[in-house]
Amino acid sequence: MFKPLLLLGHSEHKLSMDNDAINDAIMSRKDIRLSESENHTFQEDTYLPKKVPAIAELLVAVDKVIQKEVHPQLKTFNEWAHILFPKESTMFHSHKATDRPPGISWVYYSKVPKDSGPLVFTFEACANRTITEVEPEVGKLVLFPDFIPHFTKKNNSNEVRISVSGNSMIPTDELNSIDDMHNLLNYIGIFTG
Repeated sequence: MFKPLLLLGHSEHKLSMDNDAINDAIMSRKDIRLSESENHTFQEDTYLPKKVPAIAELLVAVDKVIQKEVHPQLKTFNEWAHILFPKESTMFHSHKATDRPPGISWVYYSKVPKDSGPLVFTFEACANRTITEVEPEVGKLVLFPDFIPHFTKKNNSNEVRISVSGNSMIPTDELNSIDDMHNLLNYIGIFTG
């Protein structure tokens, strides 16, 4: 019987959302950062006004895709906006947490000027460096394992790039009731529940 030793993946999906309303709501709160520390990646993130109808609709649409494509018990538990100003990039980081099992991270692009920087996944496996670039596009939703290190290359446009990101997991009290892994293992490769 064949048993894979390494299996990780990401997927890309297209959503039709009211991106102008999403962008307006995010930019109206552009100064509300999630951290004041310049050395923390949360300083790069902006408050997401979840009660704005266009953003609430986006979050519902994202969860529907995740539950259909990956696993029906996955639920988004935190989300934020990300505004990448001209000549900025995003620090190398992952969304891994030691207090929860692996899950899915996601990013949705609502404003993407030309040359505003791809999303880059990079990690080492079996002594080989793997680098995968994902070109952002308006309306694109990218799902990936929350523990995969990633960053964004420099925004070489003269405009801001806007995205919404989040993390999804199977709630801890539901872990023991999983009877079918669906596509979850195609993303995270392992399950430590």
